[in-house]
Amino acid sequence: MVRATSANSGKSLSKKSVIPAPESRNPGYQLAVRQLKQSEGLLKASEGKYRSLVESIPDIIFSLAMDGSFNYIGPRWEKTLGHEEKEVLGKYFIDFIPPEEHSYLIGVFKEVRNNKKNVENIRLQFRHKDGRYRFFAGSAAPLLDEKGQVLGTMGIARDITEQKRLEEQLLQAQKMESIGTLAGGIAHDFNNLLGGILGYATFAKKKIAPQNPLYHSLQNIQRSAEQAAELIKQLLGFARKGKYQVKRINCNALVQNLIQFLKRTIDKRISLKVQLDPQLKLIEGDETQLQQSLINICLNARDAMPGGGTLTITTANHCPGDDFSLRQWGNPQGQYISIILSDTGIGMPPEIHGQIFEPFFTTKEPGRGTGLGLSMVYGIIHNHGGVIEVKSQPGYGTTFELILPALPDVTLSEIPSPEPTPISSAGSETILIVDDEEMIRQLGADILEDMGYNILSASRGEEALEIYKARGNRIDLVILDVIMPGMDGKETFLALKALNPGIKVLLSSGYSTDGGVGEIIKKGVRGFIQKPYREEDLLRKVRELLDSSLKRNNRKNKKK
Repeated sequence: MVRATSANSGKSLSKKSVIPAPESRNPGYQLAVRQLKQSEGLLKASEGKYRSLVESIPDIIFSLAMDGSFNYIGPRWEKTLGHEEKEVLGKYFIDFIPPEEHSYLIGVFKEVRNNKKNVENIRLQFRHKDGRYRFFAGSAAPLLDEKGQVLGTMGIARDITEQKRLEEQLLQAQKMESIGTLAGGIAHDFNNLLGGILGYATFAKKKIAPQNPLYHSLQNIQRSAEQAAELIKQLLGFARKGKYQVKRINCNALVQNLIQFLKRTIDKRISLKVQLDPQLKLIEGDETQLQQSLINICLNARDAMPGGGTLTITTANHCPGDDFSLRQWGNPQGQYISIILSDTGIGMPPEIHGQIFEPFFTTKEPGRGTGLGLSMVYGIIHNHGGVIEVKSQPGYGTTFELILPALPDVTLSEIPSPEPTPISSAGSETILIVDDEEMIRQLGADILEDMGYNILSASRGEEALEIYKARGNRIDLVILDVIMPGMDGKETFLALKALNPGIKVLLSSGYSTDGGVGEIIKKGVRGFIQKPYREEDLLRKVRELLDSSLKRNNRKNKKK
């Protein structure tokens, strides 16, 4: 019985051990387990979504403890600033911002913690791992526990370094545009003054013998005024007061003029070397724009040699291979010339070669460059059907090669020296000079009256109209200024043309044939002369217009 009892007892115990616990058979318990597992899954999914959201945000997210140390940074921190998480956590916020911003940002975070207030539109800088600072726009909010007590500060910051750089360069470009406008106005006024100086020096020199002691003095005045006039042309070119004017260009002469300019403007420690090909072919283009391109490259070379060095400028006829990229620009003859500018400066790393022609890109420190110079060079050379090749290496200088299409079968040595056009020594026609500058009117009158012309003058467009209404049938030519108070040159010309559709007008301006001047020329002006003009240029232009009118009249009479 004991054994039985024992056996039965053991059997009973064995059966009891495999019977499920009572609570596991409870439907409510099973439901609770399922809900718990479901909640755990939802929590993991929520955490995954949160993590994915945080990682995909392009902004830096961080949180600070009460003492200002970092206790969390988002993954974007390392992507933007280069620091690994372990290099930031536990460090203080002020360790990553410039000293000049410490007091400002400490004040911001105090306001957030003390007043439990969100603060937006915070401008700040964070230090990149490479030591440079990047600019950010951010906001901050207090971190609160369930009782509303402040645990720290949460911040979010967006990298605006590129935006700020573009803003600064836009402001710089606007400033340069303002300077250009100012330069254009100054250049116009200077041209009028130089017109009087140059004109009267030439006029007076003609009245005295070369042996006269004053002759040499007048000659020096004339040369100085001519040099000043060239500088004014460069100023007008900077102010973009010039239209694209295509003509044959001797690039050797272009380089020689450039050297004279550089001798006056660059550091004396920089040596200039020139190697010109005497058989260089001519090109076709705008001389002012090409000269500006060369100046921009040379000024960059100057800045790359702060301690001095050598700038070498070379010209040569270029013979590219069949795969040369210029062939796509439509120059089937395959004739090109090269202008090569090489410096011994600091050079450029390979990674920025592809960026140097981008607008606003510059390696110079703030205030020393707009980043527009080389992009302007690129545009000018491109518009002339050419390309630019750049070679540079840090420590070994930089070489720019400008390759431009040449005129076929024409070299400098083959061009005959032009014979000077003889100027008529006499004229009897009546000419009306319209200019608001008294000295320019008087100079023109003195020059032309000395050659026998009859001169009328007007200081304003309205006065010119009254004179032409009264004596128009006796006026053979009008010399008309463009910029005048009241009725300007365009309005005056149109009013004169309404009185006489066949009127002959020689337009005169301190600007070249750009927008406003070019518009008047298209409406029927017979000729243009740029101030300051020489006596011989004025006489030649006047005679050409008057004689061309006579030739047209003769042809009409023969047809009759």
